[in-house]
Amino acid sequence: MREHPSSSRDRAGWLQDWRAGSHHNTDRVESWETTPRELKRRLDLGECVVLVDVREAWEIEIAALPGSRHIPLCELRYRAYEEIDPEDEVVLYCHGGVRSMDAALLLWELGYEHVRSLAGGIERWAVEVDPSVARY
Repeated sequence: MREHPSSSRDRAGWLQDWRAGSHHNTDRVESWETTPRELKRRLDLGECVVLVDVREAWEIEIAALPGSRHIPLCELRYRAYEEIDPEDEVVLYCHGGVRSMDAALLLWELGYEHVRSLAGGIERWAVEVDPSVARY
């Protein structure tokens, strides 16, 4: 049986091990992250990607990616099944990529298999893809 990210170690430790090359879940998860440039490429190609912004409302007032669904991380567990199809390709993002990684792990625990976190969050998106996005 494969090791689950929440078993036998805390999530932060698991994520560090995973990034260091100790891939325990490669049978179901190719990569937990996608880069801003890769996401932009996929969106430009018209691929069906559901963007979920897990930041707080005040952060969205500063900057947001067009077409994103807003589900704060603290509400994700309770709203996911109603608002996100488990079969969809989901990319979650936050300010710097930490909350969105937590969100990806949470959705995976809920049975979603096609989830990724935007590496570096909207901050890295603003730097690498769209400098018109406000930084904070």
